[in-house]
Amino acid sequence: MAENTVKLDISFQSLLEAISSLGIAEKYKIWELLKSELFPNEDDSPEDIAEIEAARADYKAGDYTTFDRYMAGRANKST
Repeated sequence: MAENTVKLDISFQSLLEAISSLGIAEKYKIWELLKSELFPNEDDSPEDIAEIEAARADYKAGDYTTFDRYMAGRANKST
């Protein structure tokens, strides 16, 4: 199947403005694309990827501790 391509001449400033107007999901897709283009030989093991995805899921679910809470907990343990 032939692939259709379109080349556009877009100024960098216009590109930045367009990206700024996107939602977080679209920005994340762009980030993943850029990461794969910039670091093609990055060797993340399946275990590393699973751990990162689990951490992201925990964060989205609100299962995390802020730095301030962590420091307050440490201060309480030392007294």
